[in-house]
Amino acid sequence: MRDFIIDKPQWQTARQRAVFGSVTVLFWAIWIYLWLPVLAVIGWLLGIHITYREMVMKLGYVELVDDLGLYALIIFCLGGSLLVWAYYNYFRFRGVERRKERPRVTLEETSARYQIAPEELRRWTHAPRLVIYHGADGRVIRAD
Repeated sequence: MRDFIIDKPQWQTARQRAVFGSVTVLFWAIWIYLWLPVLAVIGWLLGIHITYREMVMKLGYVELVDDLGLYALIIFCLGGSLLVWAYYNYFRFRGVERRKERPRVTLEETSARYQIAPEELRRWTHAPRLVIYHGADGRVIRAD
């Protein structure tokens, strides 16, 4: 099977690959960091000695309970801001219908845009399976 055009990482510059790789590593680190409290609780429930010492003997659960209040406050603020935004848009746009159906594109307009004969394009629209070949400039060369 041929590669898709979008699946060509070698076409990216070294800078793009470095940025995308760094962003990926950063978000994986954040994802793992967010799971640490759950892993600590699981370890505590399983009776792992270090977790027991940190959570019970050193009263680590107190900090966890304190942080839960902060987490709840952050969730409340984020949810509240979304509700405020939703109500703002509701009152701003109520009774106004701005969405309209897009104008239909005719077969002739499509064939002129892609420089394909209308009869050939009409045949393509009824094909159950179609493989389209593109030139180096992105133009449609032919279809099987």
